[in-house]
Parts: sequence; structure tokens; C-alpha cells
Amino acid sequence: MKATAKRTLTPRAVVLATATAVALIGGTGAATAFADDDGGPAPQSSVQLSRNERHLDDTAKDRAQVKADKISQSEATAKALQAVPGTATSAELDNADRNGSLIWEVDVFGKDHKSHDVTIDAGNGKVLNQHTDRDDDAAQDAAETQALLKGDKIGHDKATDKALKAVPGTVVSYSLDDNDRNGSTVWEVDVLGKDHKSHDVTIDAAGGKVLNQHVDQDDNDGDDGDD
Repeated sequence: MKATAKRTLTPRAVVLATATAVALIGGTGAATAFADDDGGPAPQSSVQLSRNERHLDDTAKDRAQVKADKISQSEATAKALQAVPGTATSAELDNADRNGSLIWEVDVFGKDHKSHDVTIDAGNGKVLNQHTDRDDDAAQDAAETQALLKGDKIGHDKATDKALKAVPGTVVSYSLDDNDRNGSTVWEVDVLGKDHKSHDVTIDAAGGKVLNQHVDQDDNDGDDGDD
């Protein structure tokens, strides 16, 4: 989806790769193929997108997801922080690649100084899964996240509030990141506006100023459907 390039912390690409690998090796059942990056079953939320909705282009899928979603990003983040005390660094409304379950994926930098991925049911707010980042780059990722947090003075709540003042609508993702141009810390917020278009809003994490805002490219030029 459009946000991301920025969305490097969410595990869905790994989910798909794992499921594909299982299938190629000769997995014998659909339940086995629907594996997450810990080797467990794919999340089963109380809300699913239809097969057609899963394959819409980015903005159209955002519309379908927001329509089906029952909890806000702030509620999803609060649920994640109850499960893993710490600081939320990203959240994304998305659907599981294989079964269409609508979920919030929230990344939390825990008080244990480790990165945690928490999956929240977008229908009822239930925690469906949580695990600690254990890949080969986990230590480096944790150090980079700590550096970003040192540069953040506003937090995700104020960042999303600023984004919604700039573009009234519904937040579908946010992520703490570094600015490619100057290395400063920023919040990247994706908003499905009341104009039914997807907007990318960049917020200065030090002072809360809106640095940039634009309509996602597929709203202007069309989209080939690739995520």
C-alpha cells in the first residue's frame, strides 16, 4: 500500500513469504499455509473482507477497510499498549493476506527495550497475537527505534491529531520514521479523507508542524493493483 515504503515494521510480507514457502514445500492443509512469522496460524478476526475487496487498489481497499473497521487507531493502540507496556511506534489497518481477516497491526517498543508486534481484531479490539521481534536485525532495529524515540517529542496521539486537523477523515496508519531529506524524526500518517481520497501527511516529531501533505498517487494516476 501507499504508506509503505514507510511500513517496514509490519510482518505481513513475512507472513506471505512463510505461507508460500510452506505451500511449495508441500504443506498439506490450508490451515498450515496460513502461517504467521512465528509459524502459528494466521489471525482470525471477527471481521473479514471479501475476496474482491482484498484485491482492490490501495485507496479503494482503504475505503472498504474503514467501512468494515469497528475500532479506531487510538483504540487499537490502547489495546496493544495494555498487552505490551511501552511506546507505540506504528499502527496499520490491514487484512491478513490469505484469509481476509481485518486487523490492526501495532508495533510497540516495550519497556523491556525490545520491539513487539501486536495484532488487534479490528472488529472487537481483542488481542489476536503478540510476539517479540527476533529476526537477525532485531538488535539493530531496536537501536534505530530508540534513536527515533529520542527525537520524538509529541507521540502518536498528537501526531495523528495534527494530521486529522490538516485532513479531516480517518487514520488508517501511522509510523515513526526518519526524514529521508535531512534525517530528522517524523511521523508519517495516512488518512482516508472525507473526500474519499487517501492522503499522506508528514508531521515533525519534534514540534508537531505539518511538513508535507499530498493525495496518494493512485488517486491521481490510477493504480495497477500492486501492493
